[in-house]
Amino acid sequence: MKKEDFYSFNSQLSLPFLESDDSVFDRIFLILEERFNLREGSEQRFIDLGAGNGSIVIYCALNYNILSKGIEINPHLIEEAKERIEKLKKQQKYVPERYLKIEMERGDLFEVNLAKYKFIYIFSLPTMQKYLKHVFRTAKTGAIFISYKYPLENFEYLREAHQIKISKTQNDIHIYFYCKI
Repeated sequence: MKKEDFYSFNSQLSLPFLESDDSVFDRIFLILEERFNLREGSEQRFIDLGAGNGSIVIYCALNYNILSKGIEINPHLIEEAKERIEKLKKQQKYVPERYLKIEMERGDLFEVNLAKYKFIYIFSLPTMQKYLKHVFRTAKTGAIFISYKYPLENFEYLREAHQIKISKTQNDIHIYFYCKI
């Protein structure tokens, strides 16, 4: 087994893929528009750390026409995202140029530099957050962090700016918005 494959396998055991509920994306992005100045077709950039199958990355690019990047260590999930993109292209629901705004990259979320991104999305288990401090520090002042389900705690350079609770039949979903200070 190659070293990168072992690392990918080990990461999947310690950080399992947990999919965000697609039905909350409209609400998340409405808040980003209203409170955090997300502008369709702008030069703003969005990144998902641990993007899984790319759901929110694809949503952002196709609906807001901004560069949307997903970082994912699992090559099978990246392939799933690419297959999903191809299916969407065949449906011809979106302007073809918007697909050019989608980037899925195999990489380690613990090694990403966030300086270019205005919006940073993460679905992180609380146990892994302490390992993200050096990554979060690379974000520029004013960057907006969106945390799905769990609050980002003990980050002295993040200020909670908003929070929503979405009631679902089985569980409530909390979304936390932070501003890098």
